[in-house]
Amino acid sequence: MQIVFYFFIFLLIIMALWFFMVWIRKTMWDAVHRNLLDLEDRIEGRVQRRGFAGRPFFHGRFRDTEVTVNFSSEKTADKRRTYIDISYSAASPVSFSVSEKSWLTEQQAGPLEDFLEVQTESGQTMILRPASAKGVKMLSEKEAFRNILNAQPDMAYIFAGPSGLLYEYITEEVIKSTEPDQLLARLTMLDNLREVL
Repeated sequence: MQIVFYFFIFLLIIMALWFFMVWIRKTMWDAVHRNLLDLEDRIEGRVQRRGFAGRPFFHGRFRDTEVTVNFSSEKTADKRRTYIDISYSAASPVSFSVSEKSWLTEQQAGPLEDFLEVQTESGQTMILRPASAKGVKMLSEKEAFRNILNAQPDMAYIFAGPSGLLYEYITEEVIKSTEPDQLLARLTMLDNLREVL
């Protein structure tokens, strides 16, 4: 009888911990949802959310360009990292990717080929590919492009091509990182990058 009692207590503790974790997650995404609603007040767009504790996402327009703000996460050995993904549908005349080297190494993306290294002022190494493309080499030498990279210490990568730009950066403070002024600064950066290309 005592075993049943202890087992019941153990189940209650597990359930309480599970409910607490769901509540923490919901509270965080509720705050992000409010931030995206504030962004909706500043630019054309709409916030959507699926599920009770689900992640919201934003789809709208910034400077006449379609934009989507979405979220993903990754569990590392010691913490959970949140990625903020911004899709910006401005076609790029140059197809390239630029990734922060240590992040790329963590992803175990295989051997690096056909790339240039670009150093930022903060000492980060950015991997720019494909180096064999004439436009990519020219891009690496543009001061305006280097200035954009200098201002992105938390960047994971940017992909650019005919269908647009995809930008992903890492945060451990997702509520602060989704404040409207923060997101508008990122969107402005992507619009500036479009001009540089």
